[in-house]
Amino acid sequence: MFCEVCGREIVGKPARALVERATLVVCKSCAGLGTELPGFPERPRPRTPNIVGHSTFRPPIEKLPKAVEETDLLDDYSHIVKEAREKMHLSQDELAFKAKEKVTVIQKIELGKMLPTMRLTKELEHILRVKLLVPKEEELPAALMKSPPRAEATLGDVALVRHKDEKEE
Repeated sequence: MFCEVCGREIVGKPARALVERATLVVCKSCAGLGTELPGFPERPRPRTPNIVGHSTFRPPIEKLPKAVEETDLLDDYSHIVKEAREKMHLSQDELAFKAKEKVTVIQKIELGKMLPTMRLTKELEHILRVKLLVPKEEELPAALMKSPPRAEATLGDVALVRHKDEKEE
């Protein structure tokens, strides 16, 4: 904590002083510049674990929630939201009010300029009675995916590869 008069760090207990009709938190040396007021009332400090920064300890997020991990947002979500809203005869203002969001957020989502959060996506699904999240498809490794047949030959088609461990006969 710093003195509001001189700007130095207050060592020990801060004082309160009335300086030119303003109540200020000051250090002991600046307390004489005005009328000294009663100090701060003693209040019990809550017991906190001894952690650097005196903040509540939160373990790091090791993995995403299951709903986020196993679902994908549809590519045409913006079109689906706009169509469903118009079908229900709702204005963007009304949808924003029901979804507890700002109108600009709904506008950006309908234009496809913004991805909705998971909470908002589920809220929109509920309000508009549409499906925006689909189960995530398992991605196949590139080696297993078949490439379309080529008309011309490549180097791999015509080259004979010999490895060092093969014995020549």
